[in-house]
Amino acid sequence: MAIACPYCAHRLNPKTARPGRYRPKCPNCAQPFLLTVPEEVGAAWRVEVLPAEPLRAPTTPVRERAVAPPAPPAGGSHVLGFARTNLDPEKGSGAHRSPGPGGDSAEVEEVPLAPRTEVRGYAIEQEIGRGGMGTVYLARQLSLDRPVALKVMSKRWVCDPVFVARFTREAFAAAQLSHPNIVQIHDIGETDGARFFSMEYVRGKSLADVVKQQGKLDPETAVGYVLQAARGLKHAHDRGMIHRDVKPDNLLLDDQGLIKVADLGLVKTPTAARADDQLTDPSASSRSGLLSLPPDMTGARIALGTPAYMSPEQCRDAATVDHRADIYSLGCTLYVLVTGRPPFDGTTAVELMSKHAYDPLVPPEQIVSRVPKEVSAVIQRMMAKDPNDRFQDAGDVVRTLEAWLGVHHTGTFSPQEEQIAKIEGYVFQFNTCGPAMLRGRLVQGFFGAVALSAVLLAFFGKLAWAFGVFGLALEASVAYFVLDGALRRGHLFGCMRRFVGGMSPSDLAVGVAGFGMFCVLLALLKVFWIWAGFGLIGVGLAFALRYGVDRAVQESRRQVLDACERQLRRMRMHGVDEEELRQFVAKFAGRNWEEFFEALFGYEAKLAARAVLLRGGVAGTREKHAAWREPLIAWMERVEKARTESRQRALLASVERAHLLATGASTQTAENQAKAAADAMVRAADEIRRAETQRATPGLATGERPASVRALVRAAEQPDEFTFAPSRRSDPLGAVVALFVGPHVRAAAAAVLIAACALWAHQNGLVPGEEIQSQAARAVEAHDLSGLRPPAALDAGRATRGLAVAGVPAAATAWADSFNVGLAGVLLLGSLFSRGNLMSALVLIGAAVAVTGHQVGIRNVEPFRDYHVSLMLGALLAAVGFRFARPA
Repeated sequence: MAIACPYCAHRLNPKTARPGRYRPKCPNCAQPFLLTVPEEVGAAWRVEVLPAEPLRAPTTPVRERAVAPPAPPAGGSHVLGFARTNLDPEKGSGAHRSPGPGGDSAEVEEVPLAPRTEVRGYAIEQEIGRGGMGTVYLARQLSLDRPVALKVMSKRWVCDPVFVARFTREAFAAAQLSHPNIVQIHDIGETDGARFFSMEYVRGKSLADVVKQQGKLDPETAVGYVLQAARGLKHAHDRGMIHRDVKPDNLLLDDQGLIKVADLGLVKTPTAARADDQLTDPSASSRSGLLSLPPDMTGARIALGTPAYMSPEQCRDAATVDHRADIYSLGCTLYVLVTGRPPFDGTTAVELMSKHAYDPLVPPEQIVSRVPKEVSAVIQRMMAKDPNDRFQDAGDVVRTLEAWLGVHHTGTFSPQEEQIAKIEGYVFQFNTCGPAMLRGRLVQGFFGAVALSAVLLAFFGKLAWAFGVFGLALEASVAYFVLDGALRRGHLFGCMRRFVGGMSPSDLAVGVAGFGMFCVLLALLKVFWIWAGFGLIGVGLAFALRYGVDRAVQESRRQVLDACERQLRRMRMHGVDEEELRQFVAKFAGRNWEEFFEALFGYEAKLAARAVLLRGGVAGTREKHAAWREPLIAWMERVEKARTESRQRALLASVERAHLLATGASTQTAENQAKAAADAMVRAADEIRRAETQRATPGLATGERPASVRALVRAAEQPDEFTFAPSRRSDPLGAVVALFVGPHVRAAAAAVLIAACALWAHQNGLVPGEEIQSQAARAVEAHDLSGLRPPAALDAGRATRGLAVAGVPAAATAWADSFNVGLAGVLLLGSLFSRGNLMSALVLIGAAVAVTGHQVGIRNVEPFRDYHVSLMLGALLAAVGFRFARPA
């Protein structure tokens, strides 16, 4: 009788047929499992995972081996407090063999990814940490050209679909947390069958490193650090997530004095099953050596935490802990910061866990006399053995520590006059520094000169050169955007880079074809080489501005920003909340605050601060900085959101499918339920983000609770509660309509219209040529300008004839009789980057009205001509269509 492995779903044909209970091993994943052969002939054989056994101390101690951790990145950067595994010195760090989830027979060679290896959009730079669940690499995200921490799950867990599913769910759930005091998870993915997630790269060091370098910290500084961590944990707890591995290694201090809670690989959601925390093989604990690891080691499945910082209830049963376990671990961390030593010592994990559960705590002031009794009392309450005797939520911890630091939290930070004066001074210096003023005048002067030159050249009949001067401004702007973006990595350039990098081959082909058609149009208008020449001049001007002026601006402003950041760092250390700190800067930075604020905190933080600052109009008149970027950035972010959700659905569905198959579900059932779970998780994540946005808007009830990730996790763990509904239902009529309005039709129509416009302009002499130039020269020599007529494009009294092509009936080409034809082609070209039958139909109708409206009944509406009215009506129809578009 054929059976399936409960872990990897591998099909087996055991030879034994005698009734009884057996413990075979899967030849595919080497996992032992329990097989029960019933006495009844023909009855189904039962396959089960092995039950877990309680932790017990090993009978013989296992020698602890330690190696030096990998060298940190240049600049002392630290990413995760990720516990290093004990590597065998004889094997070195190039490979790592460790037992798989089923025992020591499932050996998997862990080969670190080599530098410059590309992993699904990320380039590996170096390994920076390794732990029970996997390896952490410093990598560069290619689409945004930014450093990230890439956490790759160990290959020895790949054959455990239950573990993989939990790993992926928790990473996806943790990615919904967005708070200044939490390391942000950016994306989840898969490479060579192993799951990974990328997260924010924190430049700085962990509090464990700080204690090693400085010893015990000043109590006020230590409380300031722990207060920031408590705020991050409160944000996670309020949304239904528990960390379960809070320790100094996982609290990162960046170079701005900001604490970030890291290593969310052990996050526990409230709906996690007890079985998720148990060992698959009851004998694996003694063979793996986890019970004799150093006290700072994190096990992948044993108690799910670090023994030196574990709460008593977590030591007894990790599946029953709640958010108060994090409060205990945070109290242990504060104990270490103020005393320089852990609250309990031990040589084995079991000894440490026993002391946390039963031994009394030595008060910190008895170890270090200068620890205030109030701080000692807070630590002792946080570390109470009974969870009911501790602070009942992280908000209580935050308020208590704020009160001790003298930060009176009233919802709005009340700064001192000295702090306000300093911020106002920094903003004034930032906005009025000499190089910045010079740069502003140069840019204004350049565009003013371009506009004046274009008008004068057009007035004197030099339309080609006027058009070329316009091209100079355009090409110089594009060149500067690319150069500045590549060097400074601005937000708009990053969005554009990610947008282009995520385009499909067909969309890239459309873009290249559109650029090619534009070059053909320039050639037909006989201005291509003028544009090329002015383009070289524009590139030179961009380089001159970037290296000649911008460098001086950055140097002078960098000194101002550094001074401001030092003040903000001191305020953070004294307990000021990060969000209130940012509102303080925005409020007192004056009318032109946005560029200064964006240089300090970034573009997205600026938008969030603006939404709060301008609420109700109490902030007075405020200027926006480079507001032209915002619609473009918002559109690209909508496109990227649709792409990301599509990738996430596919990944989550594959993970859940493998999980369901491993538990015995049929192929069709697993397929449907996996799709349902993936769709439900993505929709739940979208609801969480929407709820978070609404919390920052006016009119929200103060007592309203934030969105929880419980629904997101429950969608994966209980997929039967969700009805599978495909995101895109079958639409036969829509498929037929798409044949007539789809991108292939619009692309062909755009090419025809632009080419027809260029040919029509050439036939009607709308391009300045030798005849017009010679006419002007003769008139000047004869001192008689009365016979000089302006070019046809400027001659309102001259009628143009429609396009005529040899061998083609006049009726088939006569519709091309104005520049409306080319502008309609541009509208169609722009529509290729969006989708939607309604949008496509409206844009096509709008293009038709713009081209032929004045020929079929549209009349003059003074002071506009009939073709002007046609163009306006057509553009209006296209604009309405774009409102119904969805991202490509």
